[in-house]
Amino acid sequence: VADMAIVAIACENVSILASKAIEDSRLASYQEKSTRYVEFDATRYHRPPAVMVNHGELYEREVDNLFATYQTLLAKSIEYMRGRFPKPENITPKSYEAKLKARSLDGVRYLLPVATLTNLGMIMSARSLRHMIGKLLGSAYQEIKEIGEHIKNASIEPAYNPQYKKLQPILDKLLAEGTDTDLINAIKKLSALQIKGAPTLIKYTDPPAYLKDSQDYLKNTANELLQDIKPDHDSPRVDYIEPHSPEDELISTLLYSATSHSYRQILKVVRNLSATPKNELLSAVAGKRGAHDQPRREYELGGFVFDVLMDYGAFRDLQRHRLCTQINQPLTMEHGFEMPWEIETAGLTEPFNAAMSSTRDAYGMIYKDVGVEADYLISLAYKKRTLFKMNLRELYHMVELRSKPGGHMSYRKIVIDMYEAVQRRHPLLVKNLRVTTPNYDEDFFKR
Repeated sequence: VADMAIVAIACENVSILASKAIEDSRLASYQEKSTRYVEFDATRYHRPPAVMVNHGELYEREVDNLFATYQTLLAKSIEYMRGRFPKPENITPKSYEAKLKARSLDGVRYLLPVATLTNLGMIMSARSLRHMIGKLLGSAYQEIKEIGEHIKNASIEPAYNPQYKKLQPILDKLLAEGTDTDLINAIKKLSALQIKGAPTLIKYTDPPAYLKDSQDYLKNTANELLQDIKPDHDSPRVDYIEPHSPEDELISTLLYSATSHSYRQILKVVRNLSATPKNELLSAVAGKRGAHDQPRREYELGGFVFDVLMDYGAFRDLQRHRLCTQINQPLTMEHGFEMPWEIETAGLTEPFNAAMSSTRDAYGMIYKDVGVEADYLISLAYKKRTLFKMNLRELYHMVELRSKPGGHMSYRKIVIDMYEAVQRRHPLLVKNLRVTTPNYDEDFFKR
C-alpha cells in the first residue's frame, strides 16, 4: 500500500547543500532551480544559527563577497562573450542575450556558496518518503534535520488545494448575490475536501541508528587504516577502477564514504589486510543493522566503477543519474577548487581566486569552532569525491546525454573521460556508443 500512495512536495528556500541531501534518495522525481539558467539573488542564503552566534559578521561578509564577485564577473563575462561570439543572423536579439547570459552563468556559478537558497519539487511514494525522512533527521546539519521534520509534517497534513483557493471567492460572491444557498454551500464543502498526503503510512521515521552507528565505526576504522597516508588531491578527474574481488570492493566502498582518500588508495590498503581484520570489519558493520534496516548502499557491488573528483557544480548535475550507485564523500575544501574555463579565458581569474582565498581562510576559522556547519561557506567550485558504479546501459545513457553540446563543459569532460577509460580496456563494448566530442566555439549556440 505504501508504494501506491504518491506524495508531491515543494521545498522552498532550502540551501543547495540541503537540496543535495534531499535528492540523494533515488526513488523519486525531482525538479530543482537551475544554476545554469537562473541568476541567483545575493540576499537569499542560509544562515546557520550555530555559525551566526559567534561568527555571524564574518560569515555574512564572506558570503556577500562571493555574491558580489558572482554578480561582477557575470556582467564582465557577458561582455567578453559578446565580443567573442557575435550574434548570428538566424537568432533573435532576445535569444542571443539569453545564450550569452547562460554561458556566462556556467562560469560564475562556481562562486555560489552551498548556502545559496534554492527551490525544488519532488514526487515519490510514501515508502520512499518515509526512508528519506529518516535519513534527513539523522543528518549532521541542523537545517537538514529541520527540513526532515517539515517534510514529515507536510506529508501527514491536508494537501494544499489551489483549486479551492481560486474557487472560494467566486462562491462567496454567488452567495452574496443570493444564488441558491444550499447548492453553493454544498459545492464549497465538496471543493474544500481535505485530502491528507499519507498520514497512516509515514511511520518509522526516526533516524536509523544503523546508518549513524556504522558510519561512526567506519570513520574510526578508516582513520586507523589510513592515518599514515596523505589523501591524493592530484588523482585523475576520473579513475576507472579495474575489476577486483567482491570482498575487497565491499570493504573499500564501505570505507570510501568515511574518508577523503581516493578509492585506489583505500583499495591498496584493503588488499594488504589479512582475512581476520576483513572479517571483523564486515561483522562489525552487519552487527549494527537492526531488524528493519536494509543493508547500506555500499552493498551494491559490481559494474563499471569510477572514482570521480569533480567540482560540486558538476556533482549537482550528475547526481541526477540515480540508476548509478553513488557513494559520496563529505563536502570539503581540502581537494582545492576548479577554475572554470569561462572565467579563465575571459581573464577574470584574479578576482575569482581572491574570493576563493578569502572564503577558505574564514572557513578554517569557523570550522574550528562549529564543525560541519561551516560547510555552508563552500562554493560550487570546490572539488568532492563521488564513487559511481553503473551497468553498461547506464554508461551509454550517461555519456550520450551528458556529452551533448547543451551540457556544462565540466561534466561533459567527466563523461568523456569515462568513455575513453572504458574504450582503452574494452573497445568493443563502447564501439557503438554515440559520444559527442566537446568543441566550445562550435557548440556555443547549440544550447
